[in-house]
Amino acid sequence: MGKHLKNKVIRIPTLPWIRSAYLPVILGMMFHFQLSAQSSELVKTYDDSILNLIQNAKSDSVRISYLLNLSRYWSDMDTVKAYTYLRQAESYMGAEPSLYNLGIAAHHRANIIYIHDIEKAKHYYRLADSYLSGYNDPSSYGFRAKAWNNYGSLLQQQDSSSQFMDLLVEKSLPFARKSGDSTLVANYLLNIGLLLMNIQSHEMADSYFEQAMNTISTQKTSHDSKFEILLNRGKNAMFSKQYDLADAYLKDAELLLDHVNYPDLISTFYRAKGTYYRHSGEKNESIANLEKALGLAGEFENTYAIKDIYFEIFATYRDFAEYPSAKKFLDLLLEMEPEPNSQNQLLYLREMSHTLAALGNYKEAYIQMEAYALGKDAFQERNMALKILDLEKKYQSIEKENEILKLREVNTLNESRLIRNRWLIYLLFGGILFVLAITYFVWKLAKKNLKLLAQQEKLHQEEIKSIAQEQRLANYDAIMQGQEQERNRIAKDLHDGLGGLLAGSKLKLSSILAKQHLDGRTEQKAIEEVVFQLDYSVDELRRISRDMMPESLLLMGLKPALADLCKYMSNEITEIKFQSFDLSPTYTRSLLINCYRIIQELLTNALKHSEATEIILQCSQLEDWLFITVEDNGIGLGLNDAPSQGIGMQNVTNRVALLRGTFETLSAKEEGTTINIQIPVSHV
Repeated sequence: MGKHLKNKVIRIPTLPWIRSAYLPVILGMMFHFQLSAQSSELVKTYDDSILNLIQNAKSDSVRISYLLNLSRYWSDMDTVKAYTYLRQAESYMGAEPSLYNLGIAAHHRANIIYIHDIEKAKHYYRLADSYLSGYNDPSSYGFRAKAWNNYGSLLQQQDSSSQFMDLLVEKSLPFARKSGDSTLVANYLLNIGLLLMNIQSHEMADSYFEQAMNTISTQKTSHDSKFEILLNRGKNAMFSKQYDLADAYLKDAELLLDHVNYPDLISTFYRAKGTYYRHSGEKNESIANLEKALGLAGEFENTYAIKDIYFEIFATYRDFAEYPSAKKFLDLLLEMEPEPNSQNQLLYLREMSHTLAALGNYKEAYIQMEAYALGKDAFQERNMALKILDLEKKYQSIEKENEILKLREVNTLNESRLIRNRWLIYLLFGGILFVLAITYFVWKLAKKNLKLLAQQEKLHQEEIKSIAQEQRLANYDAIMQGQEQERNRIAKDLHDGLGGLLAGSKLKLSSILAKQHLDGRTEQKAIEEVVFQLDYSVDELRRISRDMMPESLLLMGLKPALADLCKYMSNEITEIKFQSFDLSPTYTRSLLINCYRIIQELLTNALKHSEATEIILQCSQLEDWLFITVEDNGIGLGLNDAPSQGIGMQNVTNRVALLRGTFETLSAKEEGTTINIQIPVSHV
């Protein structure tokens, strides 16, 4: 026998992976998980650590991820535990889980039943891809890549390696690249190489192994994947009889052995070394390594690996002509449950026939060869039936495609009609919208015009009022000027005419009074009374003259006139204090007279009504504004009291308006009254 059974398994660090077997026949696929290479005690440690993480998880999504990891972890060892963790994960997905959660749940359900129900597992892998097809994130692409890889490996178990190759090239590898997981890409390149190795295309297989190694060569943590690539390059070199090259690859793989976490990978390594030593003629080394491989495979009851190692041990004893020992391992293989791949069973029968013949038991050898021949014929018939069935399916597929083409033609016609009708509806709807838009804009324009007209009318009315107010103020100003001129004339006449006469009469009487005093006459008292009355009349005449037009205002300016006014109007009950800041000596006559009359009226009003003991008058100029404040500590005004609007206050209001100033009254009950006036100097 020039060839021997090989078992090849694909693994990705985040998920169990499936591998194909090499030789003229396929032994089958192994589906496994990351485990410690030393003992099952670490299984419990891993399990407990994940459960602890689940208890401390802060969100349901994290709990789902951990529980699915545990389900994946136990799928190949304990399906009850695997199902338990899967159901717990599904309980955190809610009453209406997302398509993403449904997809990853279906994927892990397929992992659990992978070996036990191939068709159902294939269904769940397709379902997982369907659920995840609407997502474009790396995680979804990664799960879709794994689902199609596992689906293809199940097809390989059903003797459809070519379909597995198609799925790797068209599905798994593109999705793995979209996921951005270079380790995933490397493992699918490795799978393609293994399928090529299975059909003895060793040179092409090695080129894919090299691509896989280059993909992860810069990664420091991908020890398992690098180890597996080197291991399979070594086996591929052995199959092409390049034993020195095989030895080099196996030695490189052995350098990574301490970093490998998969016991089945370590088992496969020792099996490969056993094969190498068999071809090198070192039987004892070969058997020793194969026994190590068998021990690791048996630790977790990996049936496929055990069968593969049994056959390799048989081949070793056979090559060294130790046929009794060789037959013992063939007996073990034939006693084990037959696997789905019938070609392996035929291989066992053929090798048993040759072994029995070598032992001289020709009768049994003939029986085994006859069983082999019958099995081979049945296998060929089954293959023929499958080919016929495949042709029938292709014919039915073509018929269905023709029906689909007809339906597509009808659908295309209907779609064109729908599109035409849809455009008509769009045009009609667009026309309606256009008319509505025009109507709306016309309405808005009319409304805007009406509003503009109303605003213009309001502005016109305001202008009329302003003109009337200006006219009224102009008339008032003319009246005030006339009054001031008349006051000035009367005050001058009183002061210069009547005042002089009264003063002259007083002087003459005073002279007569002095002479009578010298002569000792008795009419002195009567004359003194007349002199007193004349003196009083002169003072009253001066007061009236000052009220009508104070001489200091026109001769000396606003500040002295106001100081004199405050001093003159103060009395025993009320003290008037005057404060001035930066007042100009060159105000216009109109401003001087109006400000003086305003202040005079405010002080008079305060003396009459406020019952104040103190009145403060402040006058100041800041830039082009004159500020006047009259403040008293009198009885003030209540909330329901209004400032007096007698003739005097009305005159104040009119004079302030005439000067284009502002007028403000602040008052509270028992807290006095403050009047603030602000007058623009530049406009007067």
